[in-house]
Amino acid sequence: MQAPSPLAAPAQEALNKLQALCPMRFEQYVLGEESLQLWTACDIDPLLNSLVEKDNSHPDVIDERMPYWAELWPSSFLLAETILENKNTLQEGTWLELGCGPALPGTLAAKMGRKGICSDYMEEALWLACLNAHQNHCEENISYQQIDWRTPPDDLQVSWIMAGDVAYETRNFEPLYRTFEQLLKPNGVIWLSEPGRTVAKPFFEGMKQQGWKKRVLNHRDGLTLYGFQR
Repeated sequence: MQAPSPLAAPAQEALNKLQALCPMRFEQYVLGEESLQLWTACDIDPLLNSLVEKDNSHPDVIDERMPYWAELWPSSFLLAETILENKNTLQEGTWLELGCGPALPGTLAAKMGRKGICSDYMEEALWLACLNAHQNHCEENISYQQIDWRTPPDDLQVSWIMAGDVAYETRNFEPLYRTFEQLLKPNGVIWLSEPGRTVAKPFFEGMKQQGWKKRVLNHRDGLTLYGFQR
């Protein structure tokens, strides 16, 4: 699908930087009564090849910075669908999408008039989120912040954290627990969408041990969206 042109200057700049890394594609997605136009990578092989070609001492190799940001994951669709289905009862206040990648949930929330923050460890993901926000004419409702879960910022707190499929490696568990404690306001909520990975089971048990109360917000096609609150 061809994108309308011309793009706004910040969106075109982001697209140019992304296309220098890998081929990009533009698709339309219909969720209920909403329609979103999103950019993602056509093929992440150039991104993988670029990582493989780097020296073992390079930070991208040491941190195993895989290009997960370049694609839409099924968990993000369940998050977006649930946002739409609960649009009249969503948590008040600023939202934060952790590990946003193409930022499907965040873009939808912004298009519905909710202000929030798209965050990711990878700067490229923020370029992509910016591009998609402009493509859907909701850029005024989104800001962007590069966040490393291991060192969450001490000057940010939000009312609603959402993330899709973040418990895919055990090394992420403790940093995520600390990030939730640091960034969530009292009485805030966390939405975590998960595809039933075996590795994630100890993570959710750890959430319980950390004092979070869990409930199922949505479930379909093997995906589950959990809500957490103190």
